[in-house]
Amino acid sequence: MKKFLKRFLLAGLLAAVFALAFSAFTGCSDAKQKYDVSIKVVNNYGQEWIFTPDIDELYYEFEYTGEEMTFGVESYNLPDHPEWGDTWIRASGEGANVFEGNYLFTDVNGNQSNTRIVKERGQYVISYSASPTSDLWNYRSVSLYVTVI
Repeated sequence: MKKFLKRFLLAGLLAAVFALAFSAFTGCSDAKQKYDVSIKVVNNYGQEWIFTPDIDELYYEFEYTGEEMTFGVESYNLPDHPEWGDTWIRASGEGANVFEGNYLFTDVNGNQSNTRIVKERGQYVISYSASPTSDLWNYRSVSLYVTVI
C-alpha cells in the first residue's frame, strides 16, 4: 500500500508540474488589450468635433468667407482604458499609433478633387482612420462632412 501511495503522489506531483509548465507556455499572452478610441478633430479657427466610439459621422455647414480652413486630428482618448479613460492624448503622427487622413472635395458643378484646404463652395468629406497598426486602439474610420454654402 505504501508503494501505491508513493507512486500515486509522485504521479500527481508530476502531473501538477507538467500542468504548470504547460500553462506557463500557453496561458500567457503578450497581446495587449486594445480599446475603442475617441478622435478629436479641430480646425485652424479653434472649433472641434469629437468622434466618440458610437459616432462615425459628423456634419458642419457654414457660409463662404473666402478664408482658408484646415482640419486635423488634435488628440485621442481611450474612454474604456482603466488609467487613461479621462485623458486626451496629443496625436503625434509617428509610430504605430497614428491617424491617416483622406480628403475629397466636390465643387458646385460636381467636379471632384483632393484638397486639404477648405475654402471654396461645395462639399468636403474629411475622413480619418485610426491606424490598424496601433497597439492601443481598435481600428476605426470617421468622416466629417463640411459644406460651404
